[in-house]
Amino acid sequence: MEKIKYYYSAMSKQVFILLLSFLFAIRFILLVQVTTYNINGYGENLNIGATLILYLVYLCICIFFFIAYKFFFTVFDEERAIYYNKLLRKEIEVDLNKVKRAHLTKKGIYLYGEGSERPIFYLPFFRWGVISPVGVDNFYKVLKEKKIKIEKDFTVLPGHGRRWKWVSIMYTCLALFTLGSATQALSLVVAIFKSH
Repeated sequence: MEKIKYYYSAMSKQVFILLLSFLFAIRFILLVQVTTYNINGYGENLNIGATLILYLVYLCICIFFFIAYKFFFTVFDEERAIYYNKLLRKEIEVDLNKVKRAHLTKKGIYLYGEGSERPIFYLPFFRWGVISPVGVDNFYKVLKEKKIKIEKDFTVLPGHGRRWKWVSIMYTCLALFTLGSATQALSLVVAIFKSH
C-alpha cells in the first residue's frame, strides 16, 4: 500500500516554534532565578505551582504544533483507501470500486458513490501541515486508472504554490521577533547569574 503523508507547511514555521520553545525555557529559567534569589521581593508574590503548570502547558502546545502533522496520513492501493487520524484514534475506509466521482477542491479530495450527493470519503489537504504532492499524484493516478470521473478546482496543489511563500515570510518575521525576545531574556538571565 502507498502512503500519503503530511509535512510541515514551512521550515520557517518549524524554526519559529523551536524559538518559541526556547523563549519559554529561558523565561522559565528567569522565573527560577527570581524565586531563588527573591529579586525585589517578587519571589514571595509568585504562585510557583500555577506558573510551573502554565509553562508546562506552553511547552506541550509548542511540541504539539511542531509534530502535529505526523498524526495524520492516508494509505491506499487499487482497491481501497484508509484515512488515519491518530490524534483522535479514528480511521475512515472507502472501497474504491464503489467510487464513481472524485472532486478535487482547494480543501481536499471528495469521493462520491453512485448517485450520492454526500461524499463517502474525504481526504483533506491540510492537517497541521500540507499534504505530500507525490502521494496525491499517485492517488490521482489510481483514480484515473479506475475510470473515475474527476473534477479539479486547481492547477497547483494547495499549499505548494507561490502564494504560500507569504506564509513562510510571515513565519520568518515571527521567528525573528521571537529570537529578539529570547535574546533579551537570555541576556537578563546571564546578568542575574553574574550578579549573584
